[in-house]
This record gives sequence, C-alpha cells and structure tokens, in this order.
Amino acid sequence: MVGVGALVTGVAPLAGGVLLGGMAGRTGPSVPDLRAFIISELDLLQRIPEDEVAHRAALKRMIGEHVEALLVAQEKSRGFKRRTRYFTEHWRDIVVFVTTVLFVVVIWYADHHRPVWLPLLIATIVMSVVTAISVLRGFLRSIRPSASDGDRDRPDRDP
Repeated sequence: MVGVGALVTGVAPLAGGVLLGGMAGRTGPSVPDLRAFIISELDLLQRIPEDEVAHRAALKRMIGEHVEALLVAQEKSRGFKRRTRYFTEHWRDIVVFVTTVLFVVVIWYADHHRPVWLPLLIATIVMSVVTAISVLRGFLRSIRPSASDGDRDRPDRDP
C-alpha cells in the first residue's frame, strides 16, 4: 500500500493541472444573438403592410431598443477586454506560477528524509521565482501605457 500512496502523491499535481486546464477550456453560457434578432425584426418590418402604422411604429421602436442594447453590449465588451487583457494574454504564465507554488507546498509536506527532497525543493523554489518574474514582467508591460493602445481598434492604422 505504501507504493500506491507514493504513486497517488506523485500524480496529484499532474491530475490537478489537467483538471485546471480542462476547466480553463470550457466556454461560458450562451447568450442570445441580438444581430439575428435585429435581422429577423427588420425582415418582419418589411412584411408588415404600410397601412398598419401602429404595428410598424412599435416594431421600429423595438428594433431601435435592440440596436441600442447591441451598442451598449459592444462597448461593455470592449471595456472588459481592455481591463482583462493581461489575463487573456498571459493566463498560461499565471497558471504555471500557481502550479509551481502549489508544487512547493506539496514538496514541503513530503518526507524530509528522502535524499532528493532538498534539491527538489530548491529547484521548485527557483522555478517559482522564475515564473513570478515572468508574470510580473508581463503585468508591468500590460499596465504601461503605449502609443498604439488608442489605435488598436482602428482598422486604418499602419502595421
């Protein structure tokens, strides 16, 4: 039974990384497609006879509300992407840093009398420091304002 316990302890960080990677790959809940609604409402507007003024006015008002909601959603999405740009560009670095720190914790609670314990602990601490430097450098680079940030959404800028 001691061999099975050692095997489980050795595989635990790998299994945790696989689970974390699987959760990171999942997509969020589906949201209604406002563009499809607007297109279908515009098609419906064309099919309503010209003499039904009240129905046409109500449908035009509804289309206007949906267009406004679409514009607001677009602006919120751009703001959210700007605020979370660091995490979307450097999420792998953050995951590697967290897993190295967790691996240091796992090694710390391992048997200290094993001959490879101290070199393994030192190696994981060094790797934690290296990944922390990478994460910090990427974070500082992302918060530093650059001249091209304002032009990022403009299609007419020169590459």
